[in-house]
Amino acid sequence: MAKASTKEFEDKSGSRIDAIYQALFKAILAQELMPGTKLSEEAIGSLFSVSRTIVRAALNRLHTESLVEFRQNRGAFVASTTPDEARQVFEARNAIEREIFSKLATTITDKQVAALENHLEKEHATSDAHDHAAAILLSGEFHLLAAHMSGNEVLAGFLKSLISRTSLILAQHSTHQESDCSVDEHAAVLAALRARDERAAGAAIVDHLQQVFERANIGQTKRTERNLSEILSRYA
Repeated sequence: MAKASTKEFEDKSGSRIDAIYQALFKAILAQELMPGTKLSEEAIGSLFSVSRTIVRAALNRLHTESLVEFRQNRGAFVASTTPDEARQVFEARNAIEREIFSKLATTITDKQVAALENHLEKEHATSDAHDHAAAILLSGEFHLLAAHMSGNEVLAGFLKSLISRTSLILAQHSTHQESDCSVDEHAAVLAALRARDERAAGAAIVDHLQQVFERANIGQTKRTERNLSEILSRYA
């Protein structure tokens, strides 16, 4: 009985940690939580009705993914990026995504093309509705969906981390009002995949990432104060 009770406690703790992690991760990815935002353990714990120990475990998980930073005697904050770090993230994405999309062009099935077309329709809908947060999440998912379709889960894992860090970069620097991933640019990438053109697919994704980087105005920093509990309540 004791062992069962311990396992049940661990399962509940794990699910609570994951719930907090997912809420923070999505809010950061959607650029709702800006770099430099104080992540109060007390406020998060109150919102999710959990102890600060549970909150700290979720924050530590985000810290290992470079999304949260700890400042001595001040607590946890959404991570900030320097211009050099931003350039390195985009260089890494160029290398990884050229490989992913070039390979995918040689293996993509009609069913996978249809799935990407359906995803692109959702991107168009959120863009037309001016739903900035949803558009950002969908734009990142387009890249990840293609990465999983390529069959290389190691690269897909690397890409997930880089996309998250890209959201931090764009949240900190970009003044673009809509999704920084252009739907039209995604459509050009999809056209190359649909044509099964390996070279064109690689070139299209690199061109797209270059356009995103140029729109980001790296070096400029914007500051926006938002209410932590109000934002997280939408993802809880």
